[in-house]
Parts: sequence; structure tokens; C-alpha cells
Amino acid sequence: MLRIVTFVLLLIALRGYSQPIGSARQIALNNYVEYANRSAQEVASLFNKITDYYSQLKIDQAGKGYVTPFTCADQLDDYYFNAAISKSSVLGNAATLNAKAKDLRHVAEKLDEKCKALDTYYKLKDYQQDKFKQAMVLLSEMQAALAEYRKTQTALANEIETTYRRLQPPVLGNPYHTADQMMKQEISRERAFLDAWNFNLNEKVHTGWPVERLQRSILETDEAVTLFTQAKPSTRYPASGMYGSFVESLGSMLGIKRSGLDGYNFEAKKSDKHSNQVYLDLINYFNGSLISSQNMFVQYAVSDDFYGVKAINYVPYFEIRSAIEEVNAEVKPFHDVLRTPLKISSQATAIPKPVFSALGNYVDFINEALRQIRYLHDVLRNYNASAAYYKDLTSYKGHGGLTYDHANFQIPLSLYQTLVTQSSALPAAYRKSINEQAEVLLNILKEMDQLSIALTLDAKERQYEKDNLKKAFEILVRNAALFEIADAKKEQLYLDVRAVFECYAVPNPTGSWALSNKALLTLVDEDKVQLFRAKAFFKGDSSSLPSSALVDPSMRDVIAKEFANMKGIERYGRSNGLCPYTPYEDIAETSRTLSEKIKKIKSARSSSYEGPYHDFIYLYNDIVDDYNKFCELAKVDLLKNIRQPELYYVKYPERKPPQREKQIPNEIVAEKGEIQDDNQGVQPGGKVIHDTVKVTDIIRIETRRQDTVYIEKHDTVYVGQPGESLMSMEGYATNNLVFLLDVSGSMNTGQKLPLLKKSMLLLVNMLRPEDNVSLLVYSGKAKVVLQPTSGQEREKIKKAIENLRSEGATDGNAGIRLAYKVADGNYIRGGNNRIVLATDGEFPISEETWNEVSKLSKEDIYLSVFNFGKSSAAAQNLEKLAAAGKGNYEFITRDNSDVKLIHEAKGKRKK
Repeated sequence: MLRIVTFVLLLIALRGYSQPIGSARQIALNNYVEYANRSAQEVASLFNKITDYYSQLKIDQAGKGYVTPFTCADQLDDYYFNAAISKSSVLGNAATLNAKAKDLRHVAEKLDEKCKALDTYYKLKDYQQDKFKQAMVLLSEMQAALAEYRKTQTALANEIETTYRRLQPPVLGNPYHTADQMMKQEISRERAFLDAWNFNLNEKVHTGWPVERLQRSILETDEAVTLFTQAKPSTRYPASGMYGSFVESLGSMLGIKRSGLDGYNFEAKKSDKHSNQVYLDLINYFNGSLISSQNMFVQYAVSDDFYGVKAINYVPYFEIRSAIEEVNAEVKPFHDVLRTPLKISSQATAIPKPVFSALGNYVDFINEALRQIRYLHDVLRNYNASAAYYKDLTSYKGHGGLTYDHANFQIPLSLYQTLVTQSSALPAAYRKSINEQAEVLLNILKEMDQLSIALTLDAKERQYEKDNLKKAFEILVRNAALFEIADAKKEQLYLDVRAVFECYAVPNPTGSWALSNKALLTLVDEDKVQLFRAKAFFKGDSSSLPSSALVDPSMRDVIAKEFANMKGIERYGRSNGLCPYTPYEDIAETSRTLSEKIKKIKSARSSSYEGPYHDFIYLYNDIVDDYNKFCELAKVDLLKNIRQPELYYVKYPERKPPQREKQIPNEIVAEKGEIQDDNQGVQPGGKVIHDTVKVTDIIRIETRRQDTVYIEKHDTVYVGQPGESLMSMEGYATNNLVFLLDVSGSMNTGQKLPLLKKSMLLLVNMLRPEDNVSLLVYSGKAKVVLQPTSGQEREKIKKAIENLRSEGATDGNAGIRLAYKVADGNYIRGGNNRIVLATDGEFPISEETWNEVSKLSKEDIYLSVFNFGKSSAAAQNLEKLAAAGKGNYEFITRDNSDVKLIHEAKGKRKK
């Protein structure tokens, strides 16, 4: 609140401000900044050398393999230092500034000396005599010198800022002063957060991470993004553009922090690699985007008679930590909370923006929770199949050990944190109940994670051999119960959130957005009713046979009234990811397919593969994805819908046909009372496990429409053959994949390059030894950052992906030409020779590029395009480019990035 008041005061308009600093003094002060930043680059380069060197040093100390020498060829640059000293006479405190600049230079020279001493040590091969002892001494001395450097850098930065404030105090009412001070305050806060932890050279051990500090920082940065967006001082272009870039950079850092928090899972806690990478990613964005935007703002603002001082880059720091922080493997059953029924009151006004945003957080949280559950379904199903086989064995001799790994499972802590924080905007009458429900769902996910950790340890320590998989199957049964409970809980939470949303008046009920949404939502709701009936039917309840009787009229109504419903809404075309007509039409078409499948149902076992419910859930979730896309594109506030999970049951060695479950009352019976059902529509129910219930207990949940049943789990995303595992490459041609990635400055937002990197890292886990991957980037000059590499070298590929950074301008044409050269040079006869261009489309495509793409596509080298941008013109060009390259064009979102990338790797089946 104090920060908001401060910024508001800065925006108070006063007249008659002056600029006493002038151009000459500004240049003199910024000369010191330029020197400090040049020096910081040199030290950061040394830091990178040390981090790369340390892992090799540990190998050398173990006496394994060839000793790799340490090189220190860099020379300190004198130009910027001399420029700062020589032009300081216009400043009244030149002697003080020069002394502090010389102090910084002295420490930099000390670091350089240590670097060169290590270089000489290797050239003399002294490590053969002392077994690398002197190398460790020099590293320790570099660590101390680096700490001294950061302290000296701060002293110089403080003196520069003090001098500037003395020459030019902040002027109230000047929008440039306001924007400059806002940015500097935010830079200072982010810098303090980075100081909260350091890079651990000994990253193979897990020494912990300041997670609570990270959570606070997420809230602070989120608040800052909102504040900057609302305050936006009225500066002129191009300075105003740099203010916008600063806000985008803050958003990117916020995205890194959130993904860092969520990604700090069991797998990440095996080492300090995750925290190290988040640390470096944040510094990269801090220097390359946040500081860069502020400095460019200062540079451009000179044309408007504002003479500001630039900011100094952050220098990373390293330690060598070895005190291991153990991961708590205790399984703590989630604690259920009896739901407080909501008493919904109709509102005569439209929903306020903060309330709408808060409600949307719950939907996002539910959908992310379901995404994680879908992943866990797949992992458990695969493990369960192996466990059922092992349980029948009379001896484990000659059989490989069971393994379990849920490395990609993440609890959406950052979304939950945002949800709770922004829920203050909700009416108090609703807030407590829906927050408690969200917390229960979160805690169910936590227990799922803890159970998976227990299963991992059980497999690793081969405990299953001692108890004949007794504990393993208890965990599987408990997970099955949790899946059922989570299914019911998320449905109730969504119903309550939707009830709150719908109690507000529709602003323009006869408007096109309202009419089209009403028609779509009616269809989606009816699809959901039939989906729930299909759940019960495939379980064996013949009385719950789904029907298309109500789906078809709603589907026809959507199609027949499209032009009336969408009147006045602009059509961009199907090739444009921003066209609302595309999801509108696709919802009706997918519903038609769902209806046709309903009509063909004859028995619960009428599918050619296990789990006939798979087709239904796939189609319905497609419908929800399109509906949510429509909501995102709408010019009014529309609440998104939630996806539905696949169903799961435990496989045992003796396969028996599933028995129809005995129905129980609709009310959820808990050990400590009953939950009353006061809302309309589909309501979840069933017995809930509390802390005192054993893990072997079976949960049965029924509803008025038999919402939840046990069905075999299959992937909810269809790629390839029906029933096929999403993560399997079996049956697909050998890959020659060339990834051409736009790493220009426009790709630095959280929904672009970081999202792509995450999907690529997932794909790497699927690669086979015969697959080859190349990695090319273009930002100014196109270059190869990873030569064709076998899928067997996963760590090498992952490291290249993780090291990708956004910077510079765009030259996509040069990148495309280079990509074809690499693809052609590594051509695989009969293979999937494919270039995947990932870009936001902000570059013109030359005639030469068009011709080359068309030519080489005829030679079995295809070009697919992933578009992360929002420009309709760029979208059309990129779709044409993909068509010319005989590849796929995809508009990428957070929800589809993983699947679309896997689809490219499965671009060709074996003959």
C-alpha cells in the first residue's frame, strides 16, 4: 500500500520543473555506468568459465578421463574506464567517483590475476603434483574476490545515484522522472531478491532454496506489474515503448519465478541444478531485459529534455555448498474440510474486473491441477502394468528392477498463491468457502506427490521384493481413491465459482458476444451431461446410456445461428489465431463428432482398445479448449470452463471384468458430518477419506448422473493411433529434427521462448538413439548452437536448450536458409526430415526464402511453423510459409505447446 501511495504522489501534476543536470553531466555520470556495465560483462564471463570448469574439475579430481585445461584468454578493456575518468571534470565530486571506479577496476584486476594464475597452473601441469589442491585454493580466492567486487560495484552505483539526485532531485509532475523513479525502485527490489541466494558450483547435491522468499517475491512482482500497468506515465514514443518493454520484462521475470516455484518438485530436489538454473534465468532477464529497458528509456528520453542515469547490471555470485538438505518423504493424508454451502444473491450490476479476474484464477488452477493429474495417471498406469506382472512372479531373479519416476509432476503452487492473494476482491460471503475448497484440492495434489515419492523410494530400494508389492498396491489404491475425490472436489469448486460469476448481470444480453456465448455454453453443458452419463455407462450402468437427443438440437442451433449470433464480430480467418469464428465453429463440429459416437454405442466394451471412454473424454476436452479460446478472444468477460480427467482403476494380476458398483446416497458422507447439496445442476458426492482411514479402503463416488467411475486410463490427448501412449515413439520414423528458434527480444515473454524451452525439454525425454536433433537460433545473425546430436545424448541436448536466451533483432530469412542447409546435410532416407520454425512472426519473408522453401519441400524436407505472435498479418504469412514447406502451421498456447511439438516428432510413421 505504501508503494502505491508513493507512486500516486509522484503522479501529482505540478508546474515549473527544471533540469539543472544538463547533457554534459548526464554523459559524465553515464560514462561511469558504461564502465561498470562493461566490467560486469567481463566478470560475468569469468563467472561462466568457472561454472563450466567446476564440473570438469570434479571429474579430473576423480582421475577419470582426459584433463581439460582451464583457459583465461580475456583481457580487461581500458576504453570505458579511461572514458569515465577523463570526462569527469564537469562533476563536482569527480575525485570521489574516480576513486570508487578505480577500486572497482582494482578488484576486477585481482579477479583477472586469479583467472590467469589458474590458466598458468594448467599449462605447467602442476595439478599432477598436488592433485588439484591449488586449483581449489584459486577458486576460493576468486570467490572472495567476487564478493569484494560486488561490494565495490554497489559502492560505485550508490555514489553515482547520490550524485545524480543532488544534481537533479525528482521533479513531481514530470512523467519522465516518475517513470524513471518507478523503474529504479523496482530494479532495486529485484536486485535485493537476487541477493537472497547464489549459484552453487557443487550442484549435484541439494542444499535447499529460499522458497518462502521466492513466494513473497512473486507476490511483490505481481503487484508491481499491476501497478506499472495502471500508473503508466504519459511519456512520448520511443521512451514510452521502453516503459512498456520494462513492464513486459517484469512479466517475464514473474513467469520465471512462478515456473521456478512450481518446478521445485521431487525431481528438482535431488540436486541444486534447478535453483541454479532459475538463478541464471532471472539474472539473464534482469540484465538483458529489465536493465536494458530502463537504460534505453533514459537514452530515448533525452529528446524530451530528460537527462537520466542508467542502471548497472547484476553480477552473479557462486559458492561451493555441500550441506545436504534432505527431502521429507513422509506421506501426510490430506485433510478434508466440509464445504460451506453458498447463498448466492443476484446482482443488478455487471461483474467488476477484479472479481472476474479472481474467479478466473480458480478455473486456471483447476485446469492446471487436472493437467498434472493427467500426467500422473499416465505414469501410474505404466507402473501398474509392470507391477501386476511382477506380482505374479515366484522369483525376481533374472528380471530387471521396477522403476517409478514422476519427474514432471508439479504442484501449481504459484497459481494457488495468486488465487488466494487476489481472492480479496471477492465478496466475503463466497470467499471463505471456495478458498477452502481450493486448498483441499491443493492438498490432494500434495498427497499424490508424496505417495509418488514413496513409490519411487519403494522401487529404488526394491522394497517390493520383500513384501511382494503389498505397499506398492496400497499406494496405487490410495491414488485411485484420490483421483476420484479430486474429480468430485474440482467439479463442486467449479460449480460454485460459476454460480458466483453468473449471479452478476450480463452487461449487454442482446449483444453478439453474449448471444454467441449463450449458444455455445448451452451446447458445452449438454455435451458434459452426456459425458457424465457415458462414465456411468462404460462402468456397466446400462440405465445411464448417453443420448444425442439434446446435443443435436443445441449443435444445430449453434451452426444455424452463427451469423446472427456473431453479427458485428470481426472475422480474421481460420489461419489467424485471434479469430473467434474458429473456436465457435469447431465447438459445433466436435460436438457433432461426439454425437455420432454416442449414437454408435452398443456396449461398454464396444471399443477396439481398452478404455472406450477415451474417445469421449478426448472429444469433450477438445470442446472445452475451443470454448476457453473463445472466452479469451471475447471483448466481454466470459468465464472459462474446466476440462475433465480420464478415469483410472488399479490393475491386478488376475483380470476380472469390472463389477457394477452398488449405488450410495447422493450426499457426500463424511466421518464428521454431512455436506448439504444446495446448488442446482450436477453435484458431486461420495464417501471421503479422512486421516484415520487406511490406504486400502476403496472410495466409491456417485452422483445424480453417476459422475465418477473407474475406467482404464489413457492419454486425454490424441496423437497418432487410438489408445497410443502420447510419450511413445514406437512405430514412428527416425527423426532428423532441426529446430530453428527465434531468440529475438520480442520472444522474451513467459508465453514464448520459456514455454517453448519447457516443451522441448519434455520432447527430449522421448527421443531414441537413432533420432537426431539440431538447434539453430537467429537473433541478428543465424547460428548453429547444437550440431546434429543423437537422442542418446539427452543431457547435451537439454543443456543447449536451457542455455537459450532472448536478445537482439530478427533475421528469420538467414535462419531458414541455414536450417535447410543443416537438415539437408543430415538427411535421413525414409526418415522424418523436418524443420520446426518457432517465432512470433515479426520479420518479412523474402522472395528468395519462399523459393527455397518450395523447392526443398519437394525433396522430403518439410518446414513446420510454430507461431507465438498475435499479428494477423504475420499469422497469414507464416501459414503460407508452412504450406509452402508442406509442414504444419500451429498457433501455440500454454495448453497445446507440449502436444504440438510431440506431433512434429511423430510426423512420419515407419513403412
